[in-house]
Amino acid sequence: MPVPSDVPPNVPPDALANGPAAESRRTATSGVKPPPYLIGGPAGWRFQIRLPANLFGDDFRLAGVGRSLRVTLGPRGRGEARRLAQHCAALCRTIFALAAATKEDRTMDTQSHGNHDNELAEQVVAACQNAIKKAVAQPSQALGLAHGLDAALTSLRLVQTEIGKGEHGARAVVDNAEALTRHALKDVLAHTSDPKRALEILSTTSDIAPSVTTMTPGNPPPTQAAAPGGSEKPTFGQVSLAYINMRIANDGPDHPEIKYLRLRRQTFLDIIGERAVDKYYGSDLQTYVSAMQKWPANATKRGEMAGKTTAEILESNKDLALKPLARKTLQDGYAANIKTMMRYGMMDFRYRDPFADAKIRWPQMLVAPLPREGISVDVLNRTFRASVASGPLHEVMLPPLSTLTSRRLGLLTFLRGSDIREKHGVFIAQTGGIVLENGRWRRIPAKTDETRVFYVLHDFLSEIGFVDWARRQDGWVFAAAHEHADPSKYVSKVMNRLMQRCGATGGAEVFHSLRGDAIDAMRGANVQPRAARLQAGHELGDVHERYGFRALSAAECKRLARLPLPKGIDWSVFRDLDFDMLAARRRGPGRRGGRG
Repeated sequence: MPVPSDVPPNVPPDALANGPAAESRRTATSGVKPPPYLIGGPAGWRFQIRLPANLFGDDFRLAGVGRSLRVTLGPRGRGEARRLAQHCAALCRTIFALAAATKEDRTMDTQSHGNHDNELAEQVVAACQNAIKKAVAQPSQALGLAHGLDAALTSLRLVQTEIGKGEHGARAVVDNAEALTRHALKDVLAHTSDPKRALEILSTTSDIAPSVTTMTPGNPPPTQAAAPGGSEKPTFGQVSLAYINMRIANDGPDHPEIKYLRLRRQTFLDIIGERAVDKYYGSDLQTYVSAMQKWPANATKRGEMAGKTTAEILESNKDLALKPLARKTLQDGYAANIKTMMRYGMMDFRYRDPFADAKIRWPQMLVAPLPREGISVDVLNRTFRASVASGPLHEVMLPPLSTLTSRRLGLLTFLRGSDIREKHGVFIAQTGGIVLENGRWRRIPAKTDETRVFYVLHDFLSEIGFVDWARRQDGWVFAAAHEHADPSKYVSKVMNRLMQRCGATGGAEVFHSLRGDAIDAMRGANVQPRAARLQAGHELGDVHERYGFRALSAAECKRLARLPLPKGIDWSVFRDLDFDMLAARRRGPGRRGGRG
């Protein structure tokens, strides 16, 4: 069933003489950039999105399938075309993910898959094309289609996750993996132009579900699946996928790091290639780092990068028209994740760490991280006054909380009324490891074991009435921040914007600088290093500090609660605050600084 590469089936290829081509030429001369996924203009728009090369490339050998899907949207306003293109792109990305879910972990025995695999992939492409066609004909149905397809994707991911756990996978899912997978794909293929034919192909395609022999440590590879290069070791792709499945099992599929791990794994495979883990060398990591210096910052959030391969993204930014990654992101993010995934199978499969002694030379083009700078008194006073004047409770109280406790913003954001209690004559706070929210248990972000130890609330917080008010709250103290998907990330963004408006430079002077200033203040007040580390939630230094792992003593608690307030700051702005009124304030999505 060949599929035209120019325009999807049943979509007329009417490129108007005064339409997209002409509009594109006018756009090039006028300098006005079209919205993402669109070419042309109001006289005639066309939607286009690239097929992922790793999904619809040589592995599938789809005869007649081009590199892009295109649909004529016809004359319509720019805003309407942009919204429709976004809906179409959401449909495409969902179905691409569905197709990927049917492909992952099926390279172990390529002899058992033949033309039916190719035909099934063609049907997935056709389903994508027809879903777009339905969305164009009735835009109001676009989101409904996307939600329906996303439900199928959720089913496939559940099957993959449980099978990836090996013998620890849920038996109800593992034993019925084939039926669950076929049912999910059946819902997808209902969108093809010939559902009957698509279902016939589905019924005759064998081994749709991921194999139970999916590579995981403790579950060695079958002997017939030798890795490239004659090695009996697993490949990096297999070991890294096992690591990601382990993270999903431990942290959940919605953990923010999962999507980054998938992206970084794929970029490494695209640049360096798939090999057995004992066939990589330190120079491979250097090659990867050198190539990734052209990778645009926030590439996944750029509409123009959607659907492009790793090579295409790097090629599109070879002239560095877009800002590249920061060195810290490449070093502590991309490269560090690759090294972690590479090491994951070492104990089970007995291979050396190829990157253990690699000395990486970081490209000079990458910006080295700036050292944190303290916040000046003038900037801090302006920030305090501005937040009290118009900010919600989290904008008003998190800056003084950070300044007076030295705790990380991520932990302060998750403060609950029940976390605060009296001890040794002062008030302390101790955030639990997990909390019940909306009927589900969730983990509180904690970077070190010391974070679990209580920290002391300064007496000033009691004097202004904040502690008494917070203890009366049933749930999150900063409830408005928890209306956003990632509360700490949202608050960090909002507070950094506020501080920049009040004179902070950003980059070096950020909200996190308040924590550093508080740690410096403890040193200046001769607080014992161990007590200062526990108060800040820092990891203890040596075995002597860790001995017995005792918490802060009564004397240390009283000392921390009564430290002198930083000089030069107008602390009077926090007196006589109405905390109920502040808690009722909301920063709407349309107001400046309120985007989550």
